[in-house]
Parts: sequence; structure tokens; C-alpha cells
Amino acid sequence: MSEQKAPARGRIITFYSYKGGTGRSMALANVGWILASAGRRVLLIDWDLEAPGLHRYFHPFLTDKELSSTPGLIDFFIDFTTTSRVVTTTPQPPEEAPWYEVNASLLRYACPIEWEFPSGGALELVPAGRQDAAYSMCVTSFDWQEFYERLGGGVFLEAVKRQLREQYDYILIDSRTGISDTSGICTVQMPDDLIVCFTFNEQSLKGAAAVADSADRQRRRDSGEPSLRIWPVPTRVELAEKERLEAARDAARATFDRYLGHLRRRERASYWGMIEVLYQPYFAYEEVLAIFAERKRRNASLLASLEALTRFISQNDVWELAEMPESERQRGLRLFSRQGPAKATASSGKTPSVFVSYARDTIDTAELIVSNLRENGYLVWWDRELLPGDDWLSEHEDALERSVAMIFVRGKETTDYRQQLEEAEWALQHKKRVIPVISKGGTLESIPLALRRYTPLPFDRTGEADGLAVLIKSLKRVTRAEDSARRWDPEDPQKGQWGGSSSANGRQLSAQVRPLSDDWFEVELEVSSSSSHPLVGSVEFHLHPTFFEPIRRVEADDGRARVRLGAWGAFTVGAICDDGRTTLELDLSQNPSFPERFRAR
Repeated sequence: MSEQKAPARGRIITFYSYKGGTGRSMALANVGWILASAGRRVLLIDWDLEAPGLHRYFHPFLTDKELSSTPGLIDFFIDFTTTSRVVTTTPQPPEEAPWYEVNASLLRYACPIEWEFPSGGALELVPAGRQDAAYSMCVTSFDWQEFYERLGGGVFLEAVKRQLREQYDYILIDSRTGISDTSGICTVQMPDDLIVCFTFNEQSLKGAAAVADSADRQRRRDSGEPSLRIWPVPTRVELAEKERLEAARDAARATFDRYLGHLRRRERASYWGMIEVLYQPYFAYEEVLAIFAERKRRNASLLASLEALTRFISQNDVWELAEMPESERQRGLRLFSRQGPAKATASSGKTPSVFVSYARDTIDTAELIVSNLRENGYLVWWDRELLPGDDWLSEHEDALERSVAMIFVRGKETTDYRQQLEEAEWALQHKKRVIPVISKGGTLESIPLALRRYTPLPFDRTGEADGLAVLIKSLKRVTRAEDSARRWDPEDPQKGQWGGSSSANGRQLSAQVRPLSDDWFEVELEVSSSSSHPLVGSVEFHLHPTFFEPIRRVEADDGRARVRLGAWGAFTVGAICDDGRTTLELDLSQNPSFPERFRAR
């Protein structure tokens, strides 16, 4: 990260693509997080009113996850036009500030992203609008011509820009695709920087170039100089078909190089070499931030490309994602799991890891198994997701070590048998559960002798749905036993079940203990929150099972939730709040300020 201070004047940066499916919103979401991790105040605006979706990348961190009751950008414009139609018919005293200045603040529509960013960083989102039955009508019926020509929308947007620059270090706008009134606002009037995302097919390349040229010409015409910095970003880049790839790269550079005049000549080659965003199938299935899905400092990774983009557009103000403990990265990744955060945290606080070993002719079956296991909350490793430059041996050994089970997929093919045999032998030596899966016409003889004592799963005969169900059932048995042996303490069964930390996401679990007699104590438990992100909704306190009501649900009041109870001695308490997104844990026996006789019982 650079040692420079945040920019004195906030920069407005638009992310644009001529066609959909380029990963534009994904890139914006990750760049915004990287900037906030460096201590910057960042606002994200979903200006893709016809197809809003930016909030999907942040749903685990939003109070109103589906935005069913949260107003946004279209409501902001509707409020302005409603007020403007009244005010423009009423004379205004000349000494007063223009009326629209009061209405130009987007702050009241900004939703905080609930995460503790270091160094005072903050990330907020202005969604497209309230996602209810009336949303589509609000967007399609809004009269942009009236907004500009009769109500002075252009002057109003300039006031919006001034206020945004005063309130934030970076403002990132997610523009809609194609050519329209709103995309013109986003690409020409609003930004200091225009990021043009495109894929290497000819339609995407030419369309993106036409919009870049139009925006550049209009800004030059209005200001007399190139006041708009344009950043072309190739996305979804496939490394196969090397000759065609190089031809596409040459075409892109020939098309866009003239817009990179704001870079020194020797920087341009470096720019093109660093900025390509590779296609990775993992990110095609759901909106997951690369911040959590990938480790830092991996060659040819999505995160590395987006860190490079952040460095360029911030003019070296921010170089990379701030360091994040691995436990925090894993916690964030689990929040994106489709089965929901409550299920992910309901067992042991640690998602089981599974190693998938496969033969060359069983890749399709292995991929189906990997996808299904992840949907059921498992962390899955298989070598198909390694990237060029990754340390294969180190990754392979680490994955085997972390796994609690191995799925051993065999078909007819025997040419890559040695590698699979070594993996299976290692798993058996280290007492991992191995589940043989027979696929693609394989037979029991396809399974190594050492594994034939274990009941195989004939995947090709059970059918996909039944086979996957049996596989999940088998994994649940081993992971349940693993958790029970390693984590469950019959004397204190809550210990280790809620993540082990008493603070997370701006929430703090604390306790007070007062003696009522020689062997009876009053315990007051409290979950509190910071003033910037107040606690709302209910909190579940999970107590020792010897209590008559081991689970106490309490509604938060003024940012706090409290419960009082009587106890003979110390125990571990767990707390769940924020609709399951935050789990807290506190061992009362570890607080030296509590009475010794309480802690010892």
C-alpha cells in the first residue's frame, strides 16, 4: 500500500461496458473494497437502473439483503423532480442558496457495508432503488428529457458531484450497458475516470471503443482539453487459443492505446501486461468477492488484476488489498455460501474441507461433485482451479493436510493412476475418510486394492441426484464425528462453537458478574455495537444446556441487547446477531476480574 495520503478531492470513476457479461460490476465491487481496506472513504453507486445487481456482491453485509424496503438512486431522482416541479413555480429570494443544493446529497440513500475496515476506511452503497413491485414502473416512466430540459438536471448533477467529492475519497459508478440517457450521464458528465470493460470479441471491442471515443470527444468539446482519463480493461480473458488471443490483444491495443496518453509511454506496455482480467469459472456461478475467494499474491489471479487496476486509477494512492488474517478471509467467504450464513455457522464454526482426487476421464463427474459439495457448505479443493505460477506441490500438500475426507473418483482410465494412488495412500496413512466413487463405466477393479475394503459409490448407476445425496450423507457422518472428537467439550459444550471471538463486525459480547451469595451469582450478558453501525433486530444468547432456557432471544434496544440470569459458575456463551451474519463467543471463566469461586466452578 502506498504511503501517500488520500486524495484531497474525491475522484468519480465510472465502470462501463458496451455489452453485459464482462464482469464490470464484479470489478467495481472488488476495487471499492480494496480502496476501503486502505483507509479510504468509498461510495459505490448502482446506476444500472434497468438491471441492478451491484448489491448482490455485498448482500452478506447489508441489513436489508434484498433491498425490499431500501430506497436508492431512482428514488433520489424522483424526489428531485417532485420537489423541482413545485419550487420552480415559486420565486426564491436571491440571497438564498439555490434550492437544489439541499436536495443534492446522496448521503441519505447510502447503505453502509457492515465490515470493520482498517485505518478508518468505509464502504457505502447507493443501490438502484427499492426492489419492490413498483420499481420497474418507476424506472421506465422516469422522464429524462424533462429532467434535463425543463428541470435543470444538468446543473443539479453538478451540485451532486461537488457534494460527493467533499464527502468521499472515491466514488465508483456502475453504469448500465449500451447507449442510453443514463449511460451518457455516467460516461460523459459525471466521471473523472472512465473504465471501459470489454471482452475480446469484435462486437464488444468495437462497441466499447465507440463509447470511449464519444465520451472523449464530448469532454474535449466542453472543456477544450482531454479532461477524462480512459482506462480500457480486457475481461474474461481465456488463455487457450494462443494465436487468436495474441491477435485479439494486438487489436485491443491498436484501438485503445490512443486513450492512454495520461500514462508515460514506458508505462503503457506494463499496463497492458498487468490489467487483463482472466476468466475463472468459479466466479460465474454466484456473486462472490475475489477479496475473500482468492489469497493475495497469486500470479495470474483475478485479485492481482484488480489490485493492479486499483493502483492505476488511484494514481498509486492505493497499491493493494490491506493484509487480512486468513481466518477473516475464510469467515467472509463462508458468508457468501448459498446455503446461508446461519447454516454455515450452526455446527462447529469451521467448514469441513474435502479433497477431490479424480482421473482424467472423470473430470465431468468430479466437477459436478465439487459444485454440489460447495452448495452444501463444504470447502473443496481440486487441482483444476490452480493458476499458472501457483506452487502445485505446496498447494497439494496443504490441501491434503487440511482435508477431513477424500472423494476418490475413478473411471476406466488408468494412465494417471500413480498420482491418484499416492493421494489415496497418503489419506489412509493420515486416517482421512476416503470415499471411492465409480464413474464413467468403471468397475470395482478400477479401485486400488487398498481402497476396496471401503464401500464404493457407483455414481453411474445410482444417478446424479441420488449419488450426490448419498455422498453428502456419508460426509456428514465423518465431519460430525471429526467435530465431536476435536471440538465438543461435554462440560462446556458451547466452547469453540461460535468462532472463539467476543468481537466481530462492530459487535461486542461482554459480561458482568456479581455475587448474590457464597455460591450463587448474577450474570449480565450484553451485545453492544458501535454508534456508526447500531445493532438492530434480535440477538440469540446460547447458554449452557443445564439452564432451563438454554437459548434466550432478546430484541436490541438503542444498539444493545442484554440478558440477566443466575448461575452457579462460569460457562461459555455464544451469541448470534445480524440475522446470522455475526457470531460471538465469550468464555466467562477467562475473565480475571470475576470472582475466583465463580470462575473455578
